[in-house]
This record gives sequence, structure tokens and C-alpha cells, in this order.
Amino acid sequence: MKKFLGILAAIAVGFFAFGIVTMITEANEPIFGKNQADDQERAKQISLEILRGESLRRQIGNVDDFTVKRVEIDDLKMAHTHVQQTINGIPVWESEAIVHLKPDGELLNITDQLKETVTVNTEPNFKRSEALNLAKQTGRGGTRKLTDEPKIDLWIYRGDDRDHLAYRVEMPRIDGTAKTSVPVVFIDAQTGEKVFEYDNLQTGTGSSLYSGTVTISTSTSAGTFYMEEPTGRRQGTFNMNNTGNTSTGTGGTQSRYTGTDDVWSATNERAGVDAHYGAAKTFDYYQTVHGRNGIDGNFGPGTTTSAVGAVPLVVSRVHFGPSYNNAFWFNNQMTYGDGDGSTFTPLTTIDICGHEMTHGVTERTANLTYARESGALNESMSDIFGAMVEAFADGAVSSNTWLIGEDAYTPGTSGDALRRMDNPNAVGDPDHYSVRLYPGTCTPSNANDQCGVHTNSSIQNHAYYLMAAGGTNRVSGVTVTGMGTNDAARVFYRALTVYMTASTNFAGARTATLNAATDLFGSGSTQYNTVATGWCAVGVGSCPGGPTPTPTPTATPTPGGGGELLVNGAFESSVSPWVSSGTGAFYTNAGSYPHGGTGYIYFGVNNSVTGQSYQTVSIPATAAGTLTFWLNVTSSETTTTVQYDKLFVEVRNTAGTLLATPATYSNLNKGTAGVYSQKSLNLSAYKGQTVRVQFRTTMDSSITTTFRVDDASLR
Repeated sequence: MKKFLGILAAIAVGFFAFGIVTMITEANEPIFGKNQADDQERAKQISLEILRGESLRRQIGNVDDFTVKRVEIDDLKMAHTHVQQTINGIPVWESEAIVHLKPDGELLNITDQLKETVTVNTEPNFKRSEALNLAKQTGRGGTRKLTDEPKIDLWIYRGDDRDHLAYRVEMPRIDGTAKTSVPVVFIDAQTGEKVFEYDNLQTGTGSSLYSGTVTISTSTSAGTFYMEEPTGRRQGTFNMNNTGNTSTGTGGTQSRYTGTDDVWSATNERAGVDAHYGAAKTFDYYQTVHGRNGIDGNFGPGTTTSAVGAVPLVVSRVHFGPSYNNAFWFNNQMTYGDGDGSTFTPLTTIDICGHEMTHGVTERTANLTYARESGALNESMSDIFGAMVEAFADGAVSSNTWLIGEDAYTPGTSGDALRRMDNPNAVGDPDHYSVRLYPGTCTPSNANDQCGVHTNSSIQNHAYYLMAAGGTNRVSGVTVTGMGTNDAARVFYRALTVYMTASTNFAGARTATLNAATDLFGSGSTQYNTVATGWCAVGVGSCPGGPTPTPTPTATPTPGGGGELLVNGAFESSVSPWVSSGTGAFYTNAGSYPHGGTGYIYFGVNNSVTGQSYQTVSIPATAAGTLTFWLNVTSSETTTTVQYDKLFVEVRNTAGTLLATPATYSNLNKGTAGVYSQKSLNLSAYKGQTVRVQFRTTMDSSITTTFRVDDASLR
């Protein structure tokens, strides 16, 4: 019956778009891969019909109001329809779906990040100009100097407690100083409050051996040569002349590289040669290995017209700012600083170019939000494909492939690296999900590095390394047999471009890569099992064919030196070393409503039960003594005044005697399943002591409540 319905859908689409269908498609016969425009329209209509069916059982709004962002027919003749949820014409932030169709038009699966029961007034109380003023005042750093026009648009943003109609205000400050940034502030369009903030300057650092004398593609006219390739790759490299600073209040002055011959050896030309060569190798890698014609798949995005032929060029800019210690992707172009000579030398090596251009690929595909776990995945994808570009240019994988920044970073110190994919712990980065920074979804405006996008990225980096090269994770002890970089890169590229959306987290990345491995190699294939084992090794999901080991207790790296005191506060892979008892305490490794990852503890569920879960922990005298965790309460109770079902947060001594109850929650705190709020409690009174941190529930005799606890941290 399912197959029959799929065929009917295909027939109906054919009638709607192209006239009367005179031949019925046989079961399993491919319907995609014949005519690109027709295939895309057919896939679009089938996909929307599937989503309409979803809307009959879920409160996701009117599917006919949704925006179809793009439809892609891949080389496997599968179709992928990317859809943006909208309410009254306003898009919902990080609310997307991708409908994946088999070659015969039958549904394979849906990447579903759609938000249910969106409730919000879609009429703003003030104008965009007022939102800009509020964003300048309330955003990080207060009033800002802008070097580019701000971008202001309306979104529906789901906060911790409710949905907001919000202006998304992007305020670029690209001035070559340490304050170069692109803050994005969400301002509630009814109340004027700031509800979210992150920095959209997608930076990255990496290194390969500087390339020496290389051949680059240029152009010439009337005896003048230009460091521009208007045919073929359609790329150009430009000199910022170390401008872009606060004294000018602008983004600097861009000039063309020109010469009377085609030899580029002057001092200020060498960084340009590296960037031009790196951009070419990155283009060649994506085209040769993945069949992608550059960043946007169509030789773009072009931002500056070539001197010869008037062709829009993909731009690389070098010598940005005075001694600028970074490189970044913004406004559809790559920008590279020279470094200060101490922290960095010029950031124009091949894998830096691959890293920055991959930010562009990510923006054109999954568009992973540059904060929290999605931001860490964004950074990781740039590290991964920057490393693959380096290996492609070198002609082989070497130990240097897995080092990030070893040549450009701290040139006076030999043997170091900014990040390491093979051993993140060696440079203080997390190599397992249980020891990630900011185990809760922190607020980027008051946390380091958008909640650890350049540190937590090492979790996926290490997973990729294990899948490609093989090895054993330090924390879990899980050993992975590598499948090689060719297969691993194909899996991760397909996961990024086909299965990921803006809000994909680590658990979603595991699902996306397993889906990609299934498409490419088959479910249960060696590659599929390698991907599953690689994620298990870094604490995301279970291992195939066997139990998942308990992470070894280890301190979490923390900015400022403070260590994580709880072990497995994210409840990933297992509940251990938490001790649970009673019929009202539960653990799931793959629950429907995690806050992060896949696992969490939960309490209640049934009537007339009690239950508790605790961990014994020693709190040093030097610790802050702050306990944080994320709580989600759902309840069938309808009262707004009586606490029938309760969750107690307790401190007990090692014998179990109650010392204090810092907080109590109840059915009165109920909300939507999966919508968490972070709680913070002061346990500083117990510094210098060993205590039990315990969650305990009591349920009355009728009508149930569920308390979900995830991502607990004590520092």
C-alpha cells in the first residue's frame, strides 16, 4: 500500500505540473535523474504532500505557507527537498525539514527540525530602525561602530520559556582590530528585550607547509597581469594593504594585485600567492572529489568583477588590518590577516583556505548556526575539509594532516599546534562528549567563543579522525578501525549537504552521517559500522553489536582553569557513575526529548512512586561551587496553584543524611516536552567537603508528571 501511494503521488504531480500522464510508473522504477527542472518540481510536490500528511497529526502550521529553499537531485538519483517553516509569512528560526525521496519517489526519511505549537503575535510593536538602536545598546559590548550596513529581518525565535517575534539584527564591524566581529542580536519585536545573541564572524585557523614556488592561474590585458582567474575557477585575490582599522571606521581599502610580468615574488605578493593557490586547491578538491563547482556549487558567489572579462569573482583578501591574528569568512569572501609575528604568522596556508571556503559551503548547505553545538559542528566541518584539502594538495595523508595551526601558530615554539584532530586532549580540547565545554546550551553573549565552537569542535574532529585513520579514544577506550579518508570524507560531505540543518547538534550529526553512510555503502556495511563506532568512541550514541563503555572520570577543560566536578553530567552512553534507585527514577540513552546528545535522566511518569539519582562528588575549596542543570517538566495536572508532584534537588552527606534542599520543582513548572530551562544553584557552603548531589522525586496518587534532567555541571 505504501508503494502504491508513492506511485499515486508521482502520477498526481505529473498531472499537475506537466499535463496528462499517459503511462503509469512501474514500482521501483526511478522517476528522478531525467530532466532536472521536471524532477525538481516533481520532488517538490511529492515532498509537500508528505508534509501535509504530517500536519494532520502534528501542529506545525500550514505547509502551503512554508518556503521551499531548494530541491536537489543527487548522483544517486535521490531527491532532497529543503523546506523552511513559516508562520504568517515569517520564518521560524532553526525550524526546517528536508524530505528525502528514493529514486522511485517513495519517502526514505525526513530530517525534521520543525517546531510544533508555535504561538506568537506576528505583528511587531516597533520598526527595524528601533530594533537596531536596541541591539546596539543591549548587545555585547554596548554601542557599536559599524563598518557595513546592518541586516535586520523578522524571525520567530523559540526561547527557553516562550516563542518570540524577534528582529534578527546583524551588525558588522570589520575593521581589522581585535574587536572585528559580526554580532547577531535577536530583539523581541513586542517588548524590546534581547532574547539571544551570537557572533556570526566565522573564523578559523589552520596550517599546512607554506607552498613555496607554485603555479597559479592569472589573467592579462594590455600588458598588465592580474592575480585573477576569470575563466575556470572564477577566483581572484586582492590586497587590503593592512587597512581596516578604527581610525578609518571602515573595512579598509581593497586593491588588485597587478604586475608587468607573471612573476609574483614581491614581499607583499607572497601572501596573495598562498591565498590564490589555496583557493585553487580548495576548488579543485571539491570539484574532483565531491563534484561540487566551488562554494555555492555554481562557481560563486562572485563579489568583485574581474579586470579582464568583467566576470564575478570569488574573492580572497590578504593583508587585512594591522597585525590581525585571524582569518574569517563573511559577506561571501575569505579574509586573511598577517598575524602579529608572535601568536601567528600570515594565515594563508592551504588548509586555512580550505577551512574558510568550507564555511562558505556550510553556509550554502546546512547553514549551521554559529553558536553552541551547531557552531561546533560548523567549525569542525571546516577543520575536517581544510585537512582534506591539505592532503589533496600534498598528494597523501601524513601526520601533519591532523594538526591544525602547527606552522602558523606560535612560530617561535616548535612542535605545537592550535588544535589536533588525532589527540585533542594534548592541546586542552575535549575528545569526548562527556567532557565538552558548557554542557548546557549556554548563552553566547556571556560565554567564551560562542559556547565553545572552536573547542567542542574537537569532539567531531576526533570522531572523524578515528573513522578515517583509526585509533582508540582516550576517555571511552573504544577502538575504531579506520575506513580511510576517501570514504570518511564522502560520508561527512553528504551528511553536511544532504542531511543537516541549521540546528543540528552532535546527536543529529551522528544520525546524518549514518544516513549518509547508508546511502553510499548500505546499512550494516563496514563503513556504516565504522561511523557508528566512531561516534560511540567519542560518547555520542551506542556502539554497534555490543555494550557502550562508561566514560573514564576526567576533568573538563574550562576557560580560566576551573574543572568540571561531575562525571557524565550529560548522561551520555550510560547513567554511571550516577546511582539511581526507586520506581520513579529512570535513564534513557536514546530518549525523545534530550537537551543535548541523546541521553538524560527523568523522574516521575507513574502515580504513587518515588525515586532518586545521585553522584558523590568532592568540592575543592578553590571551586566556585555552582551547580547548573537543564530541566524540562511536562504534566497532565491542570492546577495552577497546588504542587502535587515534586522534584527536589538535595545535598546529602556520604551516608545519605539530608544537609540541604537548594531547590524544589513541581507540576506548576510544566511546559512543552523537550523545551528546557537552565537552573543554577549555589553549593559554595559545601566547598572542601565530599557530598552527594541528588535529584529526588515524589508523585501523588493521580495524574502524572515527568521531570527530565540533562547536562548537569558542578564547578
